[in-house]
Amino acid sequence: MSVAPSRSLQASALTFVVLSVGHTVCLLLKQWSLAANQVQRCTNASTNSLGGRDWNADKAFKALKGQRSWACGTVGWYQGSAFFLLTSILHYQWSRNPQALADPLNKTMAGIVNLLLLVSSAWYAKHGIKENAWAVGLSALLQGYAVFKA
Repeated sequence: MSVAPSRSLQASALTFVVLSVGHTVCLLLKQWSLAANQVQRCTNASTNSLGGRDWNADKAFKALKGQRSWACGTVGWYQGSAFFLLTSILHYQWSRNPQALADPLNKTMAGIVNLLLLVSSAWYAKHGIKENAWAVGLSALLQGYAVFKA
C-alpha cells in the first residue's frame, strides 16, 4: 500500500533549505537582486536582518579574527546552516512517508525543532532583528502545522 506524500511537509522541507541558504548568505531573499540570471550579494547590511555575510563583516566580529571566540562563532554559524539543511532532508523524508511521524521519536525530534525555531524567533524579535524573527517564526508555524497534521 502506497502512502500519499505530504505537500505541507514538502513545503516545510523547502523552508529549511531557504533558511539554510539565508543563514549562510543573507537571510531574506528580498535583499538579493537577480541580474543576468545570477544571484548577487547583499548590497547592504540592514539593521533589521542579519545574514552570515553581515555578521562576518561586523567590525566587532572582525576584531576577534584569529581568536577562539572568532573560531567558535564562525564554526557555530555554519553549523547552524548545516542544521537547517539536515532538518530539510529530515522533513523531506517525512513528506515521503508521513506515517513515520506516528513514531514518538520522530514526533519528539519535530517538537524539538519547532521549539528551537519558536525560541529563536522570539530571541530575534527581542533584539530587534525583525526580518529574521518573521522568517524563522513563519517557518516554525509551517513546520508545526505540517508535522502535527501528519
